[in-house]
Amino acid sequence: MVRLRTLNALAHLRETGFGQPYPRHGLSLLWWFADECVKIDSNGNMIAQRCDPEHKSFGFHSFHNKEGILPDSNLPYYEMGNLHYPGQMPHQVTKNYNRDVRESNADRLVVSVNSKRNGKYFDTIYVTHHLGRGLFDENSTFRISQGLIKKIKSMEWSDFIGEVKI
Repeated sequence: MVRLRTLNALAHLRETGFGQPYPRHGLSLLWWFADECVKIDSNGNMIAQRCDPEHKSFGFHSFHNKEGILPDSNLPYYEMGNLHYPGQMPHQVTKNYNRDVRESNADRLVVSVNSKRNGKYFDTIYVTHHLGRGLFDENSTFRISQGLIKKIKSMEWSDFIGEVKI
């Protein structure tokens, strides 16, 4: 059984080193995703807004969990964050991308999506480190709690980076 650590606070995210050091893009990706793609309703649902994984917006594509780094789920998983496809993500996420530096494109988000009659919901959100050739680092894969998404949403970019940057 997969046991992933859930990150509930900015300090937890900082401890993992996700998205670091420069020129990695994971922190920019996570902040933008929380700010632009997730709306938390009064029932605590994380509603997909602007980002529709099922329609491959912003470079989302199916994540098959071949390595078993995520728990088995009846909901589909989708991955995003590959910067090899220009134009898929906003400039804020891609601005430091350097094709010649492999780690510049190492960070990914993986989400599970629950499609209901009245919308799409992010059931779970994960951050992970892509090692290349379709491989992911299970020791660098973490679940992001709804509370942490809510905290990130409440912050300006510069404040977020100031809190999580090592």
